[in-house]
Amino acid sequence: MGKRYYCDYCDRSFKDDPEARRKHLSSLQHAKNRADHYSFYKDPETILQEEQGKIPCKRYMSSGDCAFGSSCKFSHYAPPLIWELQRIVAVKQMAASHFKPQGGWPNSDDIVKEFFVDITNPDTTEEFTYPIWDVPPELHNYPNLPPSLWPVTPESVTDSNFEQWS
Repeated sequence: MGKRYYCDYCDRSFKDDPEARRKHLSSLQHAKNRADHYSFYKDPETILQEEQGKIPCKRYMSSGDCAFGSSCKFSHYAPPLIWELQRIVAVKQMAASHFKPQGGWPNSDDIVKEFFVDITNPDTTEEFTYPIWDVPPELHNYPNLPPSLWPVTPESVTDSNFEQWS
């Protein structure tokens, strides 16, 4: 039977030879189906810009169906949908315009100095106090605890006698 080429946009298959494929890919139906497919992935700004310049489709607004579908030169968006698109675009624009740190963005020299140079500066070092853990009250009744249950102290960390551990 021979190899067949399947076009996902057109949902049809045909003989796979260069001439048939070229003829199919250059057809108007394939171009329309491909454009319809990618129109689902447009961002709200682009849709709003395209739809605001169009007049509402009378046939689509009255019956909810249009013979031209997505290739109709009139708008199939009702006014509430246009308002919702305007709201989404406005929210995105406000979010983009309000995201600025106080004092502006730092330059790369400040970042390097903050994370690498200032760490070695002895004036900025802080003294750290290590916590000392106590034995839980439930374990006070057991005098011969295994070393794994002893409270951790700075001395016990430096003096690690692992032979006591079983």
